[in-house]
Amino acid sequence: MASPHNAVNSHSATPPAPEATPPTAEKLPWVLAEPEERADDFEGQTNPIGLVGIAALFALLWFGAGPRYFLVVLGLVVMIFLHELGHYLTAKWTGMKVTQFFLFMGPRIWSFRRGETEYGVRLFPVGAFVRIVGMNNLDPCDPEDEPRAYRNKSYPRRLLVISAGSIMHFIQALILFVIVTSLIGVNDPAKWSVGRVSALTDQATPAVEAGLMPGDDIIAIDGVDTTQWDETVEYIQDRPGQEVTLTVVRGAETLTETVTLAEVDAVDGDGTSGFLGVGPDFERTRQSPVEGVKLLGETTWVALTSIPQFLSPSTLGQLATLLFSGSEDVSLDSEEAQRPVSVVGAVRLAGQPDFDVTVPLTLLGVFNVFIGILNMLPLLPLDGGHAAIATYERIRSRKGYRHHVDVAKLLPVAYAVVGLLGFIMVSTVILDIVRPIG
Repeated sequence: MASPHNAVNSHSATPPAPEATPPTAEKLPWVLAEPEERADDFEGQTNPIGLVGIAALFALLWFGAGPRYFLVVLGLVVMIFLHELGHYLTAKWTGMKVTQFFLFMGPRIWSFRRGETEYGVRLFPVGAFVRIVGMNNLDPCDPEDEPRAYRNKSYPRRLLVISAGSIMHFIQALILFVIVTSLIGVNDPAKWSVGRVSALTDQATPAVEAGLMPGDDIIAIDGVDTTQWDETVEYIQDRPGQEVTLTVVRGAETLTETVTLAEVDAVDGDGTSGFLGVGPDFERTRQSPVEGVKLLGETTWVALTSIPQFLSPSTLGQLATLLFSGSEDVSLDSEEAQRPVSVVGAVRLAGQPDFDVTVPLTLLGVFNVFIGILNMLPLLPLDGGHAAIATYERIRSRKGYRHHVDVAKLLPVAYAVVGLLGFIMVSTVILDIVRPIG
């Protein structure tokens, strides 16, 4: 998975000019800050070379990898933008001062100002950020802005603003899941026909030898009903090297073909498995939007239970090992395919031409849920770390006394979290480039 850096570092204020900075204020640590700004920075100007560069990257993606990959990447960009839009809208609504809203990171290449906020695009097409003044005690702001600083707002308002990014992820996931289940429709495993006939590298498959064709309906194997695709796959896999009789309906004809199933390595690596060599083409069934809500709940539960494993020492050890050694076969059903993937890997998987349109939409929904939960872990510099600080300050504040946490004491934790997520991001990107899954 990709590091949620854009969601993490999106709420720091622009450091004021030197003369406005209190003598005791320190420079905001990079794990809590956006790119350093200067009063004479090229605000409101356009860098045509940078704009052309970004346009060229997206054009290269469209023409080099194809429209499918382009749309997947565009979906991720929209996901990041909407995350920051959640912070921006709630900050404005709760009376906080927002000075910047930028898509991407690095030097400005285009921007404009409306009121007190600067909007624009930066050079490196990763992440985004919203700058809210006065996030914590290490983030000084002008005295006239103190009433509108994040740290001086009420606990409910701070919690809403800092959680808004993850809330937007769940809203996006719900919309995507409802589109898949209710508008496009999901595959009905009880309504399938032969969609493709595949071949092994060194021999013809039984399906090829039997003359099976796309559109054929296999209604029985050895007289056993094959209505349910999963049960059909299980029946075939349990009979490696055995002779079976297929009952096939092709148009108005009913054919009977006897074939010997091929033997391939079992998915679990234990023994062999039967292989026929057909892929299914399912009929789509539109369902109630309630099914999209259920899918969101199921995905959320899976993410909640898998994130501890994602961040565990065993996963880190697995990634470190795979960087130096790995299997030659990284197919979707291989053991190595169970490792985490980066944004690069997710885009590649979602953009596979063999997958129908529901696959990238569903994967994007799953990615939104995963990032939404990961981002709310109570650790700086994640949004959840800021939420935990706000909660702790609320508990410690009583009888007119407003407690403020010294964020400097939490910086070692922030550096450790950045290091952990950075290692996972870099290692998965490398693996997805040199030994991609699928």
